[in-house]
Amino acid sequence: MLDNPNKKGTLGEIAVCKELLKLGFDVFVEVGSDSKVDWVVLDENYVCYKVQIKATYSNNETVEVYSKKSCLNPKYNSTYQVQQIDAFAVYVIDKDIVFYVSAKEILKNSKRSKFRLMPSKNGQQLNVRYVQDYLDFKKALRDLTPHTQTVETAGDEKVQTTTF
Repeated sequence: MLDNPNKKGTLGEIAVCKELLKLGFDVFVEVGSDSKVDWVVLDENYVCYKVQIKATYSNNETVEVYSKKSCLNPKYNSTYQVQQIDAFAVYVIDKDIVFYVSAKEILKNSKRSKFRLMPSKNGQQLNVRYVQDYLDFKKALRDLTPHTQTVETAGDEKVQTTTF
């Protein structure tokens, strides 16, 4: 188990990058660590998506994703906002799994969101989210309507909207 958060984050970034590159996306990395966005990801149509990467371990077949930016220096900790990020990419270190969740879904819960790796022992199904349902990056972006630019709008300010 990695105790150093920087190494844990780096491991997550490597795993997510590998998965997104295999899926045909282009990945652009932030220089430094001041931004709420870890990466900008381009799809085959050159549409940009802002991605925040989280690396974590599972606990009792659940994975928790926190909606805060945690830094070694607590004065730089902050809560993400839906306009800052399009999707979270989560690497579960001990299971070697990457899954993707829209920022809208993660941020509607106050501090953390839970996802199950396996069915619960008591058989609960209501409001249970399974990691296996979040393995598709494009699906995580289904609620996002990225900016589009036509020949007539070239040079105009680009606007990104989300559906609430």
